[in-house]
Amino acid sequence: MKQFAPLILAAVLAVSMAACTDRDTAAPSSSASAGAVSSAPHGQSAPEQAPSASSAQTSSAIAGMERTLYIGAGPSMKEYPWTFESDPSPDGLIAAIAETTGWNLTLAEPVSSGRGGMTVVFGRESSVFTGPPDPQKDEFHVFDTQDLVFHILDSIQKTLQMNTIDPALGDPDNLDIYFSTEDGAISLPDVGIEIPLEEPYPGSAALSEAYAQG
Repeated sequence: MKQFAPLILAAVLAVSMAACTDRDTAAPSSSASAGAVSSAPHGQSAPEQAPSASSAQTSSAIAGMERTLYIGAGPSMKEYPWTFESDPSPDGLIAAIAETTGWNLTLAEPVSSGRGGMTVVFGRESSVFTGPPDPQKDEFHVFDTQDLVFHILDSIQKTLQMNTIDPALGDPDNLDIYFSTEDGAISLPDVGIEIPLEEPYPGSAALSEAYAQG
C-alpha cells in the first residue's frame, strides 16, 4: 500500500488543481455578463422620437396663414392681424375687412387685375351706398357717409397693396387700385364724393385736398 500512496496523493492534487482552473475560467465569463447588464442601466427610458415631417405639415396647416389688414383713413390707418386657412385672394382680404369692421362690402364681381393694378366693383347693397351699419362697432365708428366711404376705400386700397407687393421687394403704392360700381363710376354728390372710373384711387387725403381747393 505504501507504494501506492504517492500515486493516490498525486491524483488528488491533480483533481484539486483542475477544479481551481475551472473556477478561474468561469469568473471572467460571469464578469462579462455583469458588465453587459450594467451597460443598460435600469430605469432609463427610451429617447423620444422627433415629430415627423407629416405631423409638422399638419400643424402648419392647422395654424393657418396670417396676413395683416389695414383699416382706417389717411394717417389713422391701423394694422389688424387676420388668420386665413390658405393664401387669401383679394376678395378674401376684403371679406376679412368686412367681418372685422361690420361694414357691408358686397362686391358685384370678383376683384380683377389689369391696367397696372386691381379693380374693385361694389354692389349696390354695400355700405358705400347704404351708409354706416346700425349699430356700429365702437372701434370703427364713423360720423357720416363721407367719412365711411373714405375709410372703406382707404382700407381696401392699403390692404390690397401691402398684401400684394412685399415692401422689401418693391413699393406697394405702385399698385394702382380702381374703384367702381356695377353701374359705372362711384358718384355720391350728396356727400361730395366722385371717384372717376378711369383713374386710380388717389387716397382720401388727396381727395379731401382737391375738394377743399375746388
